[in-house]
Amino acid sequence: MNTAIEKQSTIIESAREMIVSLRERAKETEEIRRIPEATIKELKEKGLFTMLRPKRYGGLELDLRTYSEAVVEIARGCASTGWIVALCGIRELMVAESFSEKAHDEIFSENPEDVLFAGVYEPRKCVVKKVEGGYLIEEGYWMFCSGSLHATWGYFGFPIYNEEDVMVDQKLMTLPFKELEIIDDWHTLGLRGTGSNSVKMTNVFVPEHRVTSFNEALNGNFESTHLRDIALYHTALFPGLILSLGLSGLGVLKNALDIFKESLPYRKAAHMGVEYVKDAASTHAILAEATLKVETAEHYFYNLANELDRWANEKKYMEPQARVKALADIGYANKLLKEALDLLLSGSGSGFVYDGHPMQRVIRDFLTLHSHRSLSPIITIENYGRVLAGLETNAIRY
Repeated sequence: MNTAIEKQSTIIESAREMIVSLRERAKETEEIRRIPEATIKELKEKGLFTMLRPKRYGGLELDLRTYSEAVVEIARGCASTGWIVALCGIRELMVAESFSEKAHDEIFSENPEDVLFAGVYEPRKCVVKKVEGGYLIEEGYWMFCSGSLHATWGYFGFPIYNEEDVMVDQKLMTLPFKELEIIDDWHTLGLRGTGSNSVKMTNVFVPEHRVTSFNEALNGNFESTHLRDIALYHTALFPGLILSLGLSGLGVLKNALDIFKESLPYRKAAHMGVEYVKDAASTHAILAEATLKVETAEHYFYNLANELDRWANEKKYMEPQARVKALADIGYANKLLKEALDLLLSGSGSGFVYDGHPMQRVIRDFLTLHSHRSLSPIITIENYGRVLAGLETNAIRY
């Protein structure tokens, strides 16, 4: 077997092997509001955090399609764990593409096997001053920092304004996580185990070599000149980031289908003209349509991953219109998954209202990720429609 294909198959199978244990730990993950250390250890040992890290820094340097399939399998076991694998994994790509060799050498110089990234590119507040040798973050505040409780390095965005107070650039910085303060505020409906707390900085100096232009990176103008010969690091950055947000939803709905089907042999019917729910024609229609919607969403996600890989393999940066369509594909897949969940709930009865019912966690986790603004079906589809009509997209980033 081709070595690359063998590595891809191995990492996906490694993820699939964790489904049972992740389901067993799902309740604990929710209760402690973080990923259990046993899970973190296993994910690191299997290389699931470093699928997109350069080989020279201890990574597997796989492709987006392999990464996507592995994330879905992890999320099929536990949505919170899938979300963390997805985001920590895609941050490897983001950091690899966006920053210079000097920054990378500093990040990975000691114990690269322990390096884990968390970060947010959009601040809620950031007071920054340009100083000699870099930037001083006098006061910074970022919400929704998934993986904050496990990270060793962070990346954070901040705006640059001109004298007329007009934003002229958005920077991206990377720094050790010990220089930040984590605010314990992730008390939520779903994805409770992701530890997506807010973080703050107070008078933190970030040297110039660990700051880059996010705007330039989004257009494929990367500072990672030392990685230009590697196809993976030509991947369109923003579509890759948003793909990472949607993948866990696919895993969650696959889990929902598993739960629904596993319960069918035991569920008695009422007012349906049959003894068991499994024998009702309405059940057959619901299960078939929900399955087809999940399979269609899967097609959109994996086809996009293939497209991102295709452009990267040609060492071409995905053109703007294709990037706008990529976001619409993700939003549409998210819409299909919500429709599939609604169908399954219509055929599930009211048992899920009880705490401890597995479908309840599915609902809470999926609704939490489905609501992410970047995954919005209506916004992403409307922006693609504008492009199809010959207009400019309203998207700020794509």
